[in-house]
Amino acid sequence: MKAGTHLVQELMLNLGYRIVGAPRPTPHAAPRLDTEQRKAVAALVLSKADYDEVLQLEGTPLFAERTDEAWSALLWHWQSRLGQPVVNRYGQTRLDFAEETITNPYLPYTRFADTPSGLCWIFHELDLHRADGNFLSEWVETSSPPLIYNYRDPRDVLVSMINFLEGRTESGYGNFFEAEIYSAILASKPTWEEKIDYALSDPVFLGHHAFERALWLLNHPKVLNVRYEDLIGERGGGSHARQIETVNRVLQHLGSREDAEAVAATVYNPDAWSFYRGRTGGWRERFTPRNIARFRERYGDVLECYGYE
Repeated sequence: MKAGTHLVQELMLNLGYRIVGAPRPTPHAAPRLDTEQRKAVAALVLSKADYDEVLQLEGTPLFAERTDEAWSALLWHWQSRLGQPVVNRYGQTRLDFAEETITNPYLPYTRFADTPSGLCWIFHELDLHRADGNFLSEWVETSSPPLIYNYRDPRDVLVSMINFLEGRTESGYGNFFEAEIYSAILASKPTWEEKIDYALSDPVFLGHHAFERALWLLNHPKVLNVRYEDLIGERGGGSHARQIETVNRVLQHLGSREDAEAVAATVYNPDAWSFYRGRTGGWRERFTPRNIARFRERYGDVLECYGYE
């Protein structure tokens, strides 16, 4: 979270993917399922009798409504199977809706490969201890879906998170319920030093353990690692050459033949809803010597593991 999700989203959109998961859904990014994909989703989610009933509705507004419901249920089903904190961030009603809609008892046994093609699923975490073991087994066996781990200097992540939670981005801090709690707490701290101190001391602050829990992604040979600082490009204080090299690695990982130069030109999008300044090294303007000392005490090993120290 706050490691440059919008950069990855813009890159994947330019490659023709639609986005599912963490970013706020927008019309140009949201999935658009064709009729055959809608039928396939309904077959996954619904019992044989319910599925046959939906097929009889093809070509009507009710067909679109019923298959939209099936797709939404499938989305929340996989959010849960991949260990996402759905209840905490969106409320129990999301899972209740999915359970009421799902009538196919075999859905929990289906593979991720059965989900619609052409989608990029973006999540802020993929915790080994919470993700469905069947998904992990499928990924180990098939190397699909291809995983990309995007990360950023943890100090910049912390500053970006505070900016985000205090509503400095164009559209505020989003719709995660937990963000409302931290937004009020941070607003009560009068100085940046106090805000950073609080973020470092609260063991459940957003992203507190994210870098440690993602070490398996950083080290797994089948996962493509992408640094924010390399992907951001010149407009964000990075390097054009490193941006092209990074985009090219992504293209190779996905088996795409798109032109890296053309794709890279679309990555930096200041109109993205979570965008604030989009620069590297901003932590140096906010961290006091006390903050630096506390950060090194808490995250010194993380900085070393990720190559930032």
